Amino acid sequence: MPTKTFLNLPKEKQDKIIEASIQEFSTVSFRKASINHIIKQAEISRGSFYMYFEDIQDLTIYIMKKIKQEILDEIRKRIDKLPIKLDIFMIIYHDIVFDYYNDSTYRNLFKNVIAYFQERPDKNIKSMKGGISFDGQIDSLISILDISQFRINDTEYIKKVIYLALTMFRNVILKTFILELNKEESKQLLEDMLEILKNGYGGDNYA
Repeated sequence: MPTKTFLNLPKEKQDKIIEASIQEFSTVSFRKASINHIIKQAEISRGSFYMYFEDIQDLTIYIMKKIKQEILDEIRKRIDKLPIKLDIFMIIYHDIVFDYYNDSTYRNLFKNVIAYFQERPDKNIKSMKGGISFDGQIDSLISILDISQFRINDTEYIKKVIYLALTMFRNVILKTFILELNKEESKQLLEDMLEILKNGYGGDNYA
């Protein structure tokens, strides 16, 4: 995560560094991303970079968290009424992520994120856990969800259901990017997954 030195910079300078970083991560794979390119575009010294971030991976995690927070902020703007049903929230989430993906600023960045995880999934997901984990997100969701929709009114049970929904969501988004599904195809896939989660997989005679 960024140091206090970075966070104390004027917003304009922070934004310039972030924009330079997104441009670099959108142009080349994470493995080939160059600190030299970033500092040149951001007009800072190499020494300054290391005063702001531990390394390029630290910067990458920060960028991913920042984008995730932007998306969550946009979701809050689109929610008309609280509390909200989990499936409705997930569809709003889907539509915003899809819009971000189609934005030229983020499209190649998202593609490079996916390629990065596909290269060495176990190592890369572990190393970038801070940028993709659901920590904090689940607690935030509980505060805005309609608790009456859950079969069991128990916090740990609800957290597990939300975790499953977010895991399904992430898998649908990855599949969408890899297979280049359109928005409706992607949304239908998510709705199908959420339907299974909501109703369970067992039939009436299942014991």
